Order: sequence, then C-alpha cells, then structure tokens
Amino acid sequence: MKLARHYLRLREQFPHILERQEVQVTLDELAAALDCTHRNVVLLLGKMSGQGWVDWTPRRGRGNRSSLTFLLPSEQMILTIAKELVEKKDLRGAFEQMNVSTLPEALKDHFQSWLTGYFGYSSEVQGSKRFDTLRFPLTQPLKSLDPATIHLQAEAHLVRQLFDPLVRYNRLSQTIEPHLAHAWETNEARTRWTFHLRKGVQFHHGRELTAADVRYTFERLKRLAPGSLYSWVQQQVVAVEVIDPITVQVQLAEPNELFLQYASTNRASIIPADVCEELGGELALSPVGTGPFRLTHHDRSMFVLDAFPAYFQGRAHLDRVELWQMAELHSQHRSLALESFQIMHNYRLPEGAADTWQQVQQQGTTCRFLTFNLLKQGPLSDPDVRAAVCAALSQDKLLQRLSGDAIYGASSFIRQAAGANVAAAETYAERAGRIRALLKRSGYAGERLVLCTITQYEPDALLVQSLLQEAGLAAEVKLLSVEEFKGEQRLYADLLLFSIMLDNDAELRLIDLFKTMQRHLEPTAKAGVSALLEQVLREPSRDRRTELLQAVETLLTTKQLLLFLYGKRLNTIYHSSVKGISLDTLDWVQFKSIWFQPS
Repeated sequence: MKLARHYLRLREQFPHILERQEVQVTLDELAAALDCTHRNVVLLLGKMSGQGWVDWTPRRGRGNRSSLTFLLPSEQMILTIAKELVEKKDLRGAFEQMNVSTLPEALKDHFQSWLTGYFGYSSEVQGSKRFDTLRFPLTQPLKSLDPATIHLQAEAHLVRQLFDPLVRYNRLSQTIEPHLAHAWETNEARTRWTFHLRKGVQFHHGRELTAADVRYTFERLKRLAPGSLYSWVQQQVVAVEVIDPITVQVQLAEPNELFLQYASTNRASIIPADVCEELGGELALSPVGTGPFRLTHHDRSMFVLDAFPAYFQGRAHLDRVELWQMAELHSQHRSLALESFQIMHNYRLPEGAADTWQQVQQQGTTCRFLTFNLLKQGPLSDPDVRAAVCAALSQDKLLQRLSGDAIYGASSFIRQAAGANVAAAETYAERAGRIRALLKRSGYAGERLVLCTITQYEPDALLVQSLLQEAGLAAEVKLLSVEEFKGEQRLYADLLLFSIMLDNDAELRLIDLFKTMQRHLEPTAKAGVSALLEQVLREPSRDRRTELLQAVETLLTTKQLLLFLYGKRLNTIYHSSVKGISLDTLDWVQFKSIWFQPS
C-alpha cells in the first residue's frame, strides 16, 4: 500500500501529463516529489515498473533527464488502495478513499460491486474443517460492551453474545428459566434469593465461574447505580453472601417481585472479578464473559467475535462474526445492504425484493414521548399551556410529517394493540382556534419553552419544535449526550423528549421510566406514582401489575405530564439461506443459533 501511495504522490506532480505520455524528468525532481534520496527513488521506480505501473528509463549523469511514462490512471490506484484497506479491515479508510469527489461514478459503482461480494456470509474449507464467517453491519458507533454501562440496542445485543445472566426470560411461556444458575429459591418474605450455580462454566480467559463473581457483579452494579438503568433495583440490594463456591445469596431491603426478571437482563450479566479488577473496573472495550462468543479484535472499523468452544450450552455454529462499523450505510451505501448482508435489523424490505428474502416484525417496539418538567417555574405550570402543547402535537399532524410504514400513533405504553393511527377528532382550523383560546386564557406571552433530548433524537426534537412554533409557542431545542441527559442538566428544561424500548423487559423499563419521571413531577403526582409503584413491586400477579402500571400511565396523561408522540415497529429481514433464526429480548438475531445452508 505504501508503494501505491508513492505512485499517487508522484502522479500528482504531473497532473497535465496523460497516461502513456512520456515526460522527461531528473532524479533531483523525482527525489523532491517523493521526499526521499536518489537511491530510494531508483528502488521505488524499479518496483513500480515491475508492477506495470510505469515505464522508466534512467539516464546516468547529473542533470540528465530520465524518461518516465505513467501507465495506470490515479483512479485505478485509488480503487486498489480502497480494496486493500477493506482486506485489512479498515472499512472507514476505504470509504474515505472512494469518497473523493473527482472520482468517476463508474469507478465508485465498481467498488460497491466488489464490496458486495466481500460482505455477508462466507465459508471456506481449512484442512478437514469448514470455517464459517458472518459479516454484519453496525450503523451506530459502539462505546461500551460493559453490561453495567451499555446504552444502545446494538451494545446490549453484543453483551448478550459475550456474557450470561443468572437466569433467562422465556417470552413464549412468560417464565424465568435456569441459565448460569440451575436452581434458586426465596424466603417467605421474598427478600432473600438463593442461587445455585452450574458447575464447570468457564469465562473466556479460562477460569471457572464461582459465587464470588456473582457477588462482585451485584456489588459493582450497586456502586455504579446512580443514574444507570434499573438503579432502583440495584439500590435495593443490601448484601450478597457467598455460601459456598457455587451458592450465592442476595438480600434485598424490601420485597421485589421483579427481582428475578431483573436478574435475567443483560445489565445483570455476570462478569469475572479478577479481570475487572485488573482493568481498573472497566470492561468497556475489553469484555470477558461466559457467552457463546468472545471478543478477539476491535478497532474503529470493526469488532470481531470468535466462537467460544467451551460455552456451557454448546458451541455456536458460526466460527466468527465480524461487525463492521458502517455509519455510511444509511446514506450513499444503503443500496449495498440487500446484496451485501444476509441479515438486516430495523430495515424494511423494499418493494420488488427477491422472494429469497423474508421479513419478520419484531416483538419489541419503541415509543417516543414527551414529559413535562413542573419543577421548573415557567408557563407549563399552567394546565392551559400544557393543553395547548398537547393540541399542537396532535398525532395526526405528527404522523403526516413522519414517513415509514412501521410508524404508528401510540396512545399507551401498556396497550400496544391500540397502536393504530390516531384519526383527527377536529379540523385544523378548530384545533388552531382551541390553541389560541387556551393560550389567551393562560396569559401566555411568548415565553420560550426549552425542549431537551439526546443528540440521537435531534430530528424528532426539531419536528416537535416546528409544530409548537406553528401553534404560536416559542420553543428552543437543547441537545445533550446520553451521559449528560442522565444527570441534572435536563431538569433545567421545560419539556423532555425520550424513547423507551418495549420488549421482554417492558415492566422493568416502565418502572424505571416512572421512577425517573418522579424527579420532575409536582408533589401530588409524585406521591400518587410512588404509591402505585410500591404496589407493583409487591404484586406477584403479572396481570395485576399490568393494571397498576396502566394506572400510573393514566395518572400522568390525565394530569398532562406525559404525552405520547409515536411508536415504531422494528423489522428484521433475512435471506432464506440463513437457518436457525431466533430473536432475543431486543429482537436481534442470536448469533449462536444461526447457521447457513451452502448454495
């Protein structure tokens, strides 16, 4: 690749010379162009000549001009470099090479066509064995693979491949099943949980899992609890006791009927105490777990997962999964997707796609919503202004501005079946008149409403801002990072825009949301939510818990403290050659289960 870059550098010194057009040049000029000695010039040009890139006839003697003829167009050399970068797993660098504006579109198309054959599933026979690799796209940059600090769905999915929790939730039977723990029991007060671990479970670095690792995991989660997902569960843990090497006991401060469900989440995956301590408590990009795959390489372009042969539930069918960081996939390279990859998440099957592709609607949905911060003194303290905001953000107007057949008008976190598009109950003129009347009665004088969200949701925030401004409400968007949003900064805003994933862990996620909302609720609503959530955590019946969570939701929406924006159904598409498709709690394909049928 260095030789190719030398060629491009040399070619740039003679931009007006065509290919196969001879040019006379001295060794001094060539040495200056390549920033090297005469001796190295001779070596480099000899190599380029051997590659068939140039014709070079040297003439000895100081000041004598040698004959140089370029044979290979610069564009062709750029393509060669881009291909070499892909082979070296530097996809970002390859895209940077090919994104040069002066490159002809035909050459870019050629590169994309070549890339198509490189990605996806590949199989090769190595001696007496077959080595199967799946190259999989990631359109979000990964920042952490530590179960305690993950934020994105893609991160949570990879944690599921690398780590295991004590138990697993079965979505079909809606029951908790054994996993790292083969059995468990609780006391009559439902405050002490005893787990019995499987023998012989190995971490990726070769050490056997023990009860001390479970204790370390739960104690670490409690230390990291402030601001994290499910921190309210972690803070209930008052003690973790190792009974013997494969028996551990967790003591809670109060009963929690959802503790087992929490123990089944990715967040509660068990980590090795020794490795975590050696890394200073950080596993973000050096994860070591007990999962079916182990991380063997990562850089700015890709993450490589290799099958863990000693996995306690049996070895994966795939030998390797390469996860390529492809932020560009949703823009100029999106056309590659169907041809390049056998599995795509959050991707709608295009019209006219070949019948070899299948699409499944995932069980989970996401829901965008707004909450009203009444701790901040401002116009939203007036219920008429809140009513005006709700009217301005009517779902019929929202859905008109949004595209995609997976978008629907959400009216509840709980009743997902009621997610049909919401029809307008009044004309636009009637609604506009109602908004004007509400604002006039409230005495609203154009005070600016600050709308806060994370950077990933900027498009939704700008849409909400536009609709508010059209209704006569001044609005300003403030964007925060995920870490900043978890802190105090968001509490200086009037409106908070966020999203919730409603999957197997929906009960836990809703409780987490409602507890987080308590930080900016007015006292009466806060007390009501607190009382209902306390009942939820002590209620053994799932149906009754659902009723209580619905009551929380109704309380918040009735007081105009919670406003649903829209819901989005998620789709996974996969090629018919993919076998063993099984979707996990986040509705991503479990890599351990899949295999490919050779064509």
